[in-house]
Amino acid sequence: MPKPILFAAASLAAACVIAGPASAQDSECVSLRNINGYTVIDDRHVVLNSGASRHYLITTRTRCSGLSFGAQIATSFGDNARICPPVAEYIIPSDGWRCAIDTVEEVESQEQAEALVAERAGGQD
Repeated sequence: MPKPILFAAASLAAACVIAGPASAQDSECVSLRNINGYTVIDDRHVVLNSGASRHYLITTRTRCSGLSFGAQIATSFGDNARICPPVAEYIIPSDGWRCAIDTVEEVESQEQAEALVAERAGGQD
């Protein structure tokens, strides 16, 4: 079982690295490097930060009620991971429940991630 990474407001504890399946196309994979922070958008979306210029929008398969602003979270992958579909990773909020990750997308900024989430939510109405 992979050892999770815990994210706190100003700290990061490194764990293991998990590579995606060999059958996945390289163009479908996302490389997460040096994750140093995160922001919760809502109960299904988190933006992971990699340095000052790389951001990744994480969408969970279902609502993850333990996600909240300022809470501590963990992931099932290390701070230098290659994630390929189908994604078999998860986020662990401070309540300890595992929330399966549906997608990982590289985005330009936190604002772009928030706009994507709002746009997709608008299309479901």
